[in-house]
Amino acid sequence: MSSFVRDNLASPTVSVAAIYRFVGLAAAILATFLLFPGDIGLKTHAVLHGLCAQRPSHSLSIGGNILPLDARMTGIYLGAATTGVWLLAAGRLRASGGLSRSTIVVLALFVTAMMLDGLNALLVDLEVPHPYQPSNMLRLITGILAGSVLGIAVVHLLAISLWSRGHRRQATVSRPAELIMPLVVSGALGGMALSGLPILFAPFAIGSVLATVAVFWTLGVVLLALVSNRVGGYQTTREVAPLASIALVVTIVIIGALAGARFIAEQQFGLPELT
Repeated sequence: MSSFVRDNLASPTVSVAAIYRFVGLAAAILATFLLFPGDIGLKTHAVLHGLCAQRPSHSLSIGGNILPLDARMTGIYLGAATTGVWLLAAGRLRASGGLSRSTIVVLALFVTAMMLDGLNALLVDLEVPHPYQPSNMLRLITGILAGSVLGIAVVHLLAISLWSRGHRRQATVSRPAELIMPLVVSGALGGMALSGLPILFAPFAIGSVLATVAVFWTLGVVLLALVSNRVGGYQTTREVAPLASIALVVTIVIIGALAGARFIAEQQFGLPELT
């Protein structure tokens, strides 16, 4: 795999056609998924079956249909995707400077909030004393908080892994106040999901798949840059296109393989259906 990536990415000069090929590949994959026979709910559940427990009691219902990710993971990928898009719009994809102490403390609190809520839910499952009754709203909220941390981490990894001319004096997030906007947008989207309006099911179900693929794809780009020994070897977005295409294919294969493995395990070993 490493030699294949190295051979295909060795040249620093890449034509604009590489970007068109990547966009065409992404569009073809999305079109194949959307046009493939079957209900949107069933297809999205199948795709994400290997990445989430998909417990109905822990998941949000929109118009009587269960989202393919449970409430906490819905929040995580919603927060990560929203934060990533905000950082893109803010021109932070090349920002590789260190975060301030205050920002690190706030982000640590976000992750801690999700961990504590998850621990409380575990205590409930174990039927032992617990501080409060879990709810999907809290799972969603704490997931969004942790997801924003994930989004920042992924973008920061991209910046330090790809660019030879990164903005080393600029942090991915300069101060905690900058987190307000993506959190407000994530919260608004989360509120829409909690509304349960039937018309919102398809957008949120498909959005869950897209956000999940985007996070794994971005991490794949970072890992392939390491494998191909091209860390810090890119100057323009155009040069990253071949790497991005390979990472997208690898991401789809891995997510599909994980889903298939779980389906096979359920059939072969008769795993009980989660509630």
